[in-house]
Amino acid sequence: METSELASAGYWESREIDIRLNPRRSIDATGLRDFLARDCGISAAVVLATSGSSGGFKFVVLPKSALLASANAVVEHCGIQKDDIWLAGLSDFHVGGLGIYARAYVAGSRVEALSHKRWQRDTQPYLDAIVSAGATLTSMTPTHLYDVVKAKVKAPSSLRGVLLGGATIDGDLVARAQELGWKIWPSYGMSEACSQIATCIDGNFEWLPILPHWECRLSLEGRLEIQGEALFAGYAVRTSDSWNFESGRSDDDWFVTGDQCEVDDGRLRFGGRADDLVKVSGELVSLSAVEAVAVAVARSNDADAAVLAVSNERRGNDLVAFAEVGEPGAAEVLAYINRQLDGIEKISRIFPVDALPRTEIGKIDRQALRKIVEESPV
Repeated sequence: METSELASAGYWESREIDIRLNPRRSIDATGLRDFLARDCGISAAVVLATSGSSGGFKFVVLPKSALLASANAVVEHCGIQKDDIWLAGLSDFHVGGLGIYARAYVAGSRVEALSHKRWQRDTQPYLDAIVSAGATLTSMTPTHLYDVVKAKVKAPSSLRGVLLGGATIDGDLVARAQELGWKIWPSYGMSEACSQIATCIDGNFEWLPILPHWECRLSLEGRLEIQGEALFAGYAVRTSDSWNFESGRSDDDWFVTGDQCEVDDGRLRFGGRADDLVKVSGELVSLSAVEAVAVAVARSNDADAAVLAVSNERRGNDLVAFAEVGEPGAAEVLAYINRQLDGIEKISRIFPVDALPRTEIGKIDRQALRKIVEESPV
């Protein structure tokens, strides 16, 4: 299916199953469409691939009705109009990019796709595209926003909203972007929710209003659970010789996310991934908290950083950092980071890199980082 058809009635009214895969990755979906249609009775759906915890792929099945339910809620919440023009800066084989086309179809607005396929760090092609299209709306990840802020680029005058999501949102980064005129709409969502769960259009990045099509509750462990008409159908998972379908629901039909959140008076605050905690010498350490320190240090030097836990026979796990710094300055950066961490949190090793490896939508490619560790001399 061509990108140009994604905002058309023909696409959204079709009963076909559309499997949208990243063309740059080797993802085997042989037999998946037949399995879903014949064995599961599924039609009128979009299927996206997502990395599983084991490093393989599982396939998220999104009914078109659920995608349109999400789109309708976002259109209403954000006040999207027919005369809005979207710049589609996210890949359409991710839910954030696909959602742009669903919202445009619902609102009757226009979409302009970027001519290039990958985000350019110098940001100029992206900015040129906004100006050329007269775009009023676009979507970004925090990585994209970081590049824009680092370049100190002022927002094009046509833009009235930038949906921000896809990774943890740094309040300082949002504030710096706002000073440059970028009208940031922080959001929280996931593929299983067909995009957004909570979004704020007044720039508040911490507590986000929950969209009205969702019911939210917390498990005893503090995990967010959701239920609503925009929920996915389930997962298709390949075993050695066949396909299996998993509903992904609890016994009472709620989806238990992997996120720790707070919910209060119709608002949501993201707390971190439930699997974010790792044991180091028998004590639990939050990877995101440690990474936040490393990122703050790196960004004060106009660079970026990431932190990974790697298995250690004696300590259970070691924490290693990756920073966009040169070899001569890496030791100094590591020392400065560790001065701000408690003993058990300290990073044991730093890997200087020219640029952090990233996925097509700008997220840090942690599998690629792990490969750097595996291939490095001890």
